[in-house]
Amino acid sequence: MPIAYEMRVAAWRRMKEGGLLPVIAGFALVFLLGKMADTVISQIGTSQGWVENISLLEAFVRQGVVAQQELKLTPQQEEVLGSIIIPQMTPAYQAAVIAVTAFWEGILAFGCSVLAIAVMRGGATAFQALSGFRWPFRTASLGFLRTLLVFLWSLLLVVPGVFAAYSYRMAFFLLADHPDWSPWKAIAESKRLMHGHRWRLFCLDLSFLGWFMLVFATCGLAGIFVIPYHATATAAFYEDLLDRTER
Repeated sequence: MPIAYEMRVAAWRRMKEGGLLPVIAGFALVFLLGKMADTVISQIGTSQGWVENISLLEAFVRQGVVAQQELKLTPQQEEVLGSIIIPQMTPAYQAAVIAVTAFWEGILAFGCSVLAIAVMRGGATAFQALSGFRWPFRTASLGFLRTLLVFLWSLLLVVPGVFAAYSYRMAFFLLADHPDWSPWKAIAESKRLMHGHRWRLFCLDLSFLGWFMLVFATCGLAGIFVIPYHATATAAFYEDLLDRTER
């Protein structure tokens, strides 16, 4: 994967030249904000009775799995399943959470894109990760729109959904360079820019497989470095696309 290797080398070089601490600090800030939002949403749902913590055994009973004897359990298995607690959300609350999360992640994803591009261009500061709050409606709308479109394409089959996800991957980078654009234009331009280059981006993602396995093996700890590194490599890919198609 020579192209993937070149993107990783370019990203690592820029990070070593002064972008390592800003990008790690910026992504850590985004992670904390995301966790805070998840906590607030969860507390609201619980306090309003929209989220109920039940055992896995009770969930099976409500779904009729146990009653219909589709799952034959021993007393020991019932005890284990009864000790596992899971949240049960109402359908309306689930839809609301998905919508709010898509909007919120749009704001944070925009900031991460701004920061990753800044690393590649040699002017990164950690607080650029908060850039999405300058245009909250536009960036949140892009997050929601991209999530919705990928979901709709995924209803056809997995492959169209993956195809759409890669088509829209450059949308936040484009909006970072053109904050006056509408979400629809960013989506359309991303699709145009990625035409004929989706496989290259897939190969770049695939080249990080070992790194992502390291994140899993360390229970997420390695993500402090790996996630910013992957984002910066994706920004390097974006810069390469611009050189090939526009500059």
